[in-house]
Amino acid sequence: MAQSQEALEKLAYEYQLLQAQAQLLAQNLELLNLGMNEFKAVKETLEKLKEVEEEKPEILVPIGAGSFLKGQIIDKNNAIVSIGAGYAIEKSFDDAIKYLDERIKEYEDAIKRTQDALQNLEQKLQDLARKAQKIQQEQAMKFRVQKK
Repeated sequence: MAQSQEALEKLAYEYQLLQAQAQLLAQNLELLNLGMNEFKAVKETLEKLKEVEEEKPEILVPIGAGSFLKGQIIDKNNAIVSIGAGYAIEKSFDDAIKYLDERIKEYEDAIKRTQDALQNLEQKLQDLARKAQKIQQEQAMKFRVQKK
């Protein structure tokens, strides 16, 4: 009986560790999706701006807290895009869109890897739960009521 109790405790500990890992992966997945959606929004904005025929179209510039300033786009041919680590570079719209596509693809790959890892952890969690249930059933079958 003591051995099966130790086994149950070990399984419970492993289960908790795997649950914590799964929670971190789920949070990471959420952040990856947010990042990818931001890149997609920028790409869509550039694609739509290419279609605008006005030479200096008006735009609303967000300044925070749901507030905006009216502005004009002076250069409809180039965009300044972040390349990471606090650096940005000026690119033509087409090159910027190509660059954004590459970043989106990287996000999609990272999301796929994270989803696969999460599924793997969920399978391990199910396996541990089944093992624990089996041990508990074996303990219940060994349990006998003592007669006086």
